Amino acid sequence: MDRNVSFGALAYEDRAAPIFVGQRHPAKVSDGVEYGLGPEGPQNGWDIIPAIIDIRADRIVITYPDIPPDSFPVLEFNGYVLDFLTECVLFNSAAQNVELSTEALSEDAVFSEISQLFIDMSGVTFGPDTFIVIDVDVAPCPLG
Repeated sequence: MDRNVSFGALAYEDRAAPIFVGQRHPAKVSDGVEYGLGPEGPQNGWDIIPAIIDIRADRIVITYPDIPPDSFPVLEFNGYVLDFLTECVLFNSAAQNVELSTEALSEDAVFSEISQLFIDMSGVTFGPDTFIVIDVDVAPCPLG
């Protein structure tokens, strides 16, 4: 809570040549919803699937309340990236909470690199009753 983060979408077959790089949306983690992602304009024929992203002290909840059911296209990576706006390593662990989620992610869909958390949604079905819940354990880190 109270940490500055940015959140956005990313899609690629080859990480060195992304198909879609979404805008970065900064926010301070609080008790409210941090992001309401919507279309940002197509890149290579791709755009954002509207979603609500709620970052809490120990989890991230992703929902799709106002869109008809569909599935994310399958790519090497097609999902979201959360950045903590600091340079120290912050994630002790991150994994999908399968009991609270309505759709299962692939086994290796959630991973972190330094201060970034990646959530790969490739092939996941979404719609108004979908909840994707990611439990996170974030290490203490100086904010300065």
